[in-house]
Amino acid sequence: MKKYARNIPNLLSGLRLLSVPVLIYLAVGDHEKAFFILWMFSAATDALDGWIARTFRLQTPLGAKLDSTADSLLYLATLAGVYWLKWDEFGHYRTQALLIVAYILAVDIFSLVKFGRISSLHLYSWKIGGVLQSLFVFWLFWKGFDARFFQLVFWWTTLAFAENILIQSMMHTYRTNMRNFIWFYRNIYRRQK
Repeated sequence: MKKYARNIPNLLSGLRLLSVPVLIYLAVGDHEKAFFILWMFSAATDALDGWIARTFRLQTPLGAKLDSTADSLLYLATLAGVYWLKWDEFGHYRTQALLIVAYILAVDIFSLVKFGRISSLHLYSWKIGGVLQSLFVFWLFWKGFDARFFQLVFWWTTLAFAENILIQSMMHTYRTNMRNFIWFYRNIYRRQK
C-alpha cells in the first residue's frame, strides 16, 4: 500500500505539470474563467503534494525534481495568464510587476553563475513571498487589480530578493534550507571563514 501512496505526491506534481500547456492555451485564447479555475486547481496541487510528501514521509528524489519543475513551469503559465488576460489592469504598476519577474529570474541566474544550479535556499521570506504572489493572482482574477495588495507583494518580494542575493553572495559552497539571513549567519557563514 505504501508503494502506491508514495505516488500520490508525484501524481499531483504530474497533474500540475500537465496543466501548464492547457493554462497557456487558455490564456492565449482569452478564456479567463477556465484559466482561473484550472490555475486554482494547479496551485492547490502545489500546496498538497509537498504537504502529503512531508506529512507521510513520502519524499523521493524524483518527487523533489518533479515538484520543482512543475512549480517553475506553473509560474511561467501564471505569468502568461496575467500578461494575456490581466496586463491592462496593472496601469502604471507595470514596471513594478516586471521588476518582480526580474527579481525571481535574477536569483536563479545568480545561483547558476556562481554555483551551477538554480536557487533553492528555501528561505522563509521567499516562501511567504510565493504565497503572497499566489494570493495576489487569485485576487486579481477573482476581484481585479488591487494597488495596495500589489504594493505589499512588490515590497515583500523586493526584501526577499535582497535577502536571497545577500546569502548567495556570502556563501562559499551551495546549501539549501537556509531559513533566513540570521540563521545563515549563525550556522553557516561564521563557520565557513
